[in-house]
Formats: sequence, C-alpha cells, structure tokens
Amino acid sequence: MRALLGLLVLLAVCGEPAAPLGGLQSCRITRIVDGDTVDCDEQRIRLLLIDTPERNQPPFGAQAAAALAQLIPVGSVVRLEFDVRRTDRYGRTLAYLHTERGVFVNEALTRAGYAVPLVYPPNVRHVERIRAAAEQARAARAGLWSVDGFACLPADARAGRC
Repeated sequence: MRALLGLLVLLAVCGEPAAPLGGLQSCRITRIVDGDTVDCDEQRIRLLLIDTPERNQPPFGAQAAAALAQLIPVGSVVRLEFDVRRTDRYGRTLAYLHTERGVFVNEALTRAGYAVPLVYPPNVRHVERIRAAAEQARAARAGLWSVDGFACLPADARAGRC
C-alpha cells in the first residue's frame, strides 16, 4: 500500500513530458503483460530503457506489473514516442509511453522504484533521465529498492545467474 501511495504522489509531481507530445501516435492499453511490456490496441509495446522483474520472479514481477497498471490502467490512452530503432528482435514495438496528462511512464515507473535502466543503443534519447530516476529511487529506497527486490537484476534472473 505504501508503494502505491508513493506512486500516486509521484504521478502528481512527475508530470513533465519527455518531449512535445503533438503528433505522436496514440493507442489504448488492452493488457499489462508485465512491468515493462503492454498490449496497446493491436501491438505489443516494450518500454524503452527500462527493465522490470519478470512475472516468474515472485513477488517482485507482480508488484512491477501492478505499479505499471496503476500508471496506465487497461482502457487508458497513451502516446507513443519512438527512438531510432522501432522494433526489437521479437517484433515488439519499442517506445517511450506518455499518459494523456503528460506523465513520462518509463521515467515514472523507474523513479517509483519498479524498474532499472536497460540500455540498447541506438535507443538512448532519454537515458540520462532514466538513470537519474533510478538513482533517486535507489537512494530513497523506493518501491522494490525498499525490499531488496533488485538484489537479482531482471537481466541476471533471465540468464539464470541468480
């Protein structure tokens, strides 16, 4: 509950958009797949520059997905901001997401402590913002940092290293 309250407070103060939002593609969230992936209309979207625990990393994967669902619930409209590369090797659309109120979702989720930076050049437009948000979350012991949820980073868990 404390984490969700912190996320709501974050939404109130983290409303600065990452870039002008005029003319960006919009879509409606149809499913929260996990903490860093959503289905939006007919496309699967992988949020750029962040990594969250997988659903098979209990309880942290479910907590990250719930935090994302609080930011962008099913049925909400988001705007997609693209970087250099628009799809990944799995065919997912790569994007930065913004709420209709201008909240930069990738950054907000990281600042709330539910995501860590994951950089795949050439998609690096907002890397410094994401890294700064992660440092702030870690220092504040926000979200999963408060319960050592990143003792095993998501990439290490996927690789079976922890």
